Formats: sequence, C-alpha cells, structure tokens
Amino acid sequence: MNRMNKFKISFVFLFLSIGFLHAQKYEFGISAGGTNYIGDVGRQYYFYHNRIGGGVVFKNTINPWMSMRMGGNYLPLYADDAQSDNKGRNLRGLKVDGSLLEFSFGIEYKFLPRNPYIRHIKSQRITPYMFTGVSFVNASGTLSKNNGFVHQYSGANFGIPMILGIKMQFAEHFLIAFESGARYNFSDNMDGTNDIYDDKNIVIKGGVIPTTNTSSNDWYTFSSVSLIYTFGDLTCYFGF
Repeated sequence: MNRMNKFKISFVFLFLSIGFLHAQKYEFGISAGGTNYIGDVGRQYYFYHNRIGGGVVFKNTINPWMSMRMGGNYLPLYADDAQSDNKGRNLRGLKVDGSLLEFSFGIEYKFLPRNPYIRHIKSQRITPYMFTGVSFVNASGTLSKNNGFVHQYSGANFGIPMILGIKMQFAEHFLIAFESGARYNFSDNMDGTNDIYDDKNIVIKGGVIPTTNTSSNDWYTFSSVSLIYTFGDLTCYFGF
C-alpha cells in the first residue's frame, strides 16, 4: 500500500472517530423504494423507476444541524432499448439486467434543526434535509441482444450522491423518512456497453442516429421510504 492510500484510510478513520466521540444521538434505519438508471441503454428519463431496491443507513449526530451518515444499498438495474424514445437505440436492441451494490459516506444537513424534547409542537416533528458525500459502487450484470448476444460485465467506481429528504417523528424513538436523489458516477460503463463496441451510432439510409452520449457518465436514482430508530441523548445540545 502506497503512502497516499495510507493517508486516505487514516483520514477516514480519524473522521469517523471524531464523529463518534462527539455525537450524542444515533439513527439506524432500513429503507425500500424505486430505482432506475440513466446511461447508454434504454430510456433516458430521470426518476423513471422500474425496479425495487433497499438498504440500511446509520447516522451519527454532530450537532442539531448536521449528522455524519453512512449506508449501503442493493439496487437492481434494468434497461431495454425497446422502451427508449431514441430511434437508434430501438434499432440497436440492447438490454441490460444487473444490480448495483452501493456504499456511501458523507454529511446530512438539516434545514430545520429538530428538538426531540418538544414533540408536542408539530413543527418540531418534521425535518427537511439534504445529503451528499462520496459513494463506492460495484455494478454487475448481463448485457444482451435479441440475436442471442450475451455479455457478462462487472466493475467498481466512485460517485457523488445528491439527495433531498424529509423525516417526521411519529413515536418517541421512531422516525419515518422520505427521500429521493440522483447519483453521479465517475464511470460510463455501469451497463457494460464500453466493453463490447466502439461505434456509438447506428448508421441507416439517409444518415447516422446517435445512441450514446460519450461525453456524459452514467447516473442512477433511488427514491425511498425509511423506518428509522433513534437512540442516545441530545440533552447537551438543548440545554437540559
């Protein structure tokens, strides 16, 4: 392991240690929702969910406004050129059926800090928030075509999650959260297409129809509902 890798690992462990030493409250949740991918196969719509995924999340409160957050999701990935509005993709006829295993780490910022000791005021039960950080994603699956072509692919890359959500306390230790967001990946090969061909266009009589935007990396989205259990103590933040 080189010096740069050792430095990165040490920095992550230091960051985690600082958070755990100073945080007084924790949240652990499970989530489920819809997911879709935006890349070089199939539809090109954001938030057009066609598969169900899920995962877990852990949050470590730093102060009333921010929490350190980490989590993992298993997200099925499916796309079919036959469902695209792009005529070139219709003619090409590729299909991808795979999955994403995502691990993320970052900061959750609360727009309206919530005091858990004032539950009788409705405004204190609801908290809108945003989350961003870094994600590690492993993509794998099968790329196929109607003519019998089959290609197995796999690969890992990093990404940036950009998520908005709102959570509401409905019992002393329980929250429900709704969130939706997109993930930008530093890869244009989440579907395996870069492994099998160089020509990104379909040539027909009268011209060329593009099928792939080679200047754009792949994205995927996940919109979910989460059941969250809270534990620990926040009295030091609210003067009790």
